[in-house]
Amino acid sequence: MAYILKPGRGELEIFTRKVLIVLAVIVAVALLWEARAILILVFIAAILAAGIAPAVHRVRLLWRFHFHRPMARGPAVMLVYLPLLAAVIVLAIVVVPRFVAESRALSAQMPALIEKNILTPLEHYVPVDFVRTELRSGAGLPRSRVFAFMRNAATAVASILALMFMVAYMLVDAERLRNLVLLIYHPDVRGDRRRTLNRMAHRMSLWLSGQLVLAAIMGIATFVALTALRVPYALPLAILAAFGELIPMIGPTIAALPALTMALLQSRWQFWAVLAFVVLSQKVENLVIVPRVMSRRMSISPLAIFIAFMIGASLLGVVGAIIAIPVAAIVQVAFDEVFVSRRERRQDVERAGTLLRKAD
Repeated sequence: MAYILKPGRGELEIFTRKVLIVLAVIVAVALLWEARAILILVFIAAILAAGIAPAVHRVRLLWRFHFHRPMARGPAVMLVYLPLLAAVIVLAIVVVPRFVAESRALSAQMPALIEKNILTPLEHYVPVDFVRTELRSGAGLPRSRVFAFMRNAATAVASILALMFMVAYMLVDAERLRNLVLLIYHPDVRGDRRRTLNRMAHRMSLWLSGQLVLAAIMGIATFVALTALRVPYALPLAILAAFGELIPMIGPTIAALPALTMALLQSRWQFWAVLAFVVLSQKVENLVIVPRVMSRRMSISPLAIFIAFMIGASLLGVVGAIIAIPVAAIVQVAFDEVFVSRRERRQDVERAGTLLRKAD
């Protein structure tokens, strides 16, 4: 009798264990979903740290070459990260006050500009009284909106500070974090996985440096053009154009709409001049600037970029659209290492075809 009960009892224990594992996975996924905002912040910090890490490595190599002695990672991180941090702080101190002032002036003058340039010409053809009522009712913000704006602003500042600290800690503990990840794999394949992580970090560095350069070029060009065309509030509009460069595909076009709207509210010639600048600048960017700045960028097909952009935007909104490209680059490196490298090791070049990876 005891011999007959043992198999049933063992099957019950296995079934119970499987149920508990499934429940544990469901609870873990639910907890991760609730903490998705923090996880997104950690992922962005990891992308930034991976993009800055090659510069830290280069500083350590130069130090060893010139002074013939090793340099600790902490001082190297300080030499690279602190100047970048100081530049961001100085830029914020110089730009943010003017940005806030011009944004306030823009929001105050917007109802009058809409009344003068849109509602008055249209009232001869269509009724616009309800639009005037909406504008007047929205002129004074209720206290709840003010508190919500202050809360969101405080949350954004706290998130930026936390992001800066996480990037610094990740740069200092990069080797320890990488070795911790490598412990997951068998010792025989840790060397290959280390090279894979280095390739991913190199791709992140190319993407980050290229995007920052493109954003700076288009932001400065937009500011100069709007100032020359006497379009008011050129600084906030140029900052929007710079941020638009971080969103693939549709970001530059969407970021140009506020500038076109402001020019239309001023005069027709300013609108057509700004429209000509937007079209010309995007053509120059796509044909000249992007190939030169991103000549060594991640080779990802436009279809993959579009699919990654749609998935990221649908899941996480603007943040998902921004991080879609680095995520696609990580997936591409993983795909190359898992599938393409395996075929290369088998020397099956014909089956590999166009999937053969390019040297980074």
